[in-house]
Amino acid sequence: MNKDLPRLLLVSEASLDRETTGLNRTLVNLLAEYPADRFMLYTPKSTLKTYPSAPPLNQNIAAFPEGFLPYLNNRLGLLLNPVFQAINFQLLEWILPAEREKIAAFAPEVILICPVGTLGLLMGYKVAQSFRCPFIVYFMDDWLDNHHQRWLTGGVQTLSRTVLEKASGWLMISSQLEKQLAQRYEITPKRSLIVHNPVDLSQKNPPNFTTRSDATFRVVYAGAIWDMHYDAIASVAEAIHELKSSGLDIELVLYTSPNFWERYQKNWEAWEVKYGSLIPYEELNQYLQQADLLLVGSSFIPEYAHFTRSSVQTKLTDYMASGRAIFACGPRYSACNQFVKTWKCGLVCETNQLAHIKEMLLKQIQNIDKIEILGKNGFAVVQEHFEAGRVRSHLYNFIQENISIYK
Repeated sequence: MNKDLPRLLLVSEASLDRETTGLNRTLVNLLAEYPADRFMLYTPKSTLKTYPSAPPLNQNIAAFPEGFLPYLNNRLGLLLNPVFQAINFQLLEWILPAEREKIAAFAPEVILICPVGTLGLLMGYKVAQSFRCPFIVYFMDDWLDNHHQRWLTGGVQTLSRTVLEKASGWLMISSQLEKQLAQRYEITPKRSLIVHNPVDLSQKNPPNFTTRSDATFRVVYAGAIWDMHYDAIASVAEAIHELKSSGLDIELVLYTSPNFWERYQKNWEAWEVKYGSLIPYEELNQYLQQADLLLVGSSFIPEYAHFTRSSVQTKLTDYMASGRAIFACGPRYSACNQFVKTWKCGLVCETNQLAHIKEMLLKQIQNIDKIEILGKNGFAVVQEHFEAGRVRSHLYNFIQENISIYK
């Protein structure tokens, strides 16, 4: 990898902990080959304490506080926490960035702002202003849509527009998200790149594309189960339970952290869902290869439409690397569904009606050859488009080109 890449400062609420999922894992995968001596992480203090960064990208780390007034975990907090939050954001905007001397000694040449909330966005822009160097912004979903927090001298929506307008480049998880943000804030990015979760195929066993026709038909879900995933996953779980109750040899297995299992445990157990615990990322591929279909759920609930229509879940490329077909359940406007359609790597179920889900699953069980073809297609797409070396090369070139243009 190019040792002359610019000194990159990443500002994010993520800490590059290898044991976490989603955004954090994707950033680890994307930056794995960035020269460690030319990389620095700037992240919240509490995040570093709970989720320590993994080597080699932990050589240069600086931290900032989440705020100065503590939040209350009681009923009074419902009233006072929004006020405390506004005060904290105002103080963070007024005060010089924490550990500024450490950042100055690193001398960043470009800043990558990857926020999952207002804190990361505010601190990223503040540091970019302080050091007067170009910055790139990377969004993985449209969390901005329903955030309207304000403080004395600013607010989330004003800050968002400013950051997107002044960024030297946009990185987006999907073209849908890029379009949404461009239309909402009436801004055309100077440069943009769609960046999905890269997959290191050299660390995975080659897939066996032959499905397990002589065994229980297994549907697998791996990863976090947030509110914007749950209702779709629950519909599939209930449909599978009804098929099983009618005598079909089928099961749903969840590989997720204990808190997501326990949160909905009563329902999972009622639907006879199997719990496989959270599998370490390095071992995940071999568990995915034991499935017949890999489940992705995107919420049908209007409240989460801004997530569903904009975010391509990071698990999709990991799923495809296993050589197994995807079963994407979500509304017609789901970005995940569109991804599966575009790359012909699975089946799309655009309803949460149990009868239709059952009908689709039954057809696949009766047509194993189609599932094998979709699995092969997905693996071929990963090899050509989402292999780690290829994705990183595009990203690192994009970062370097932003420096050249800025100068």
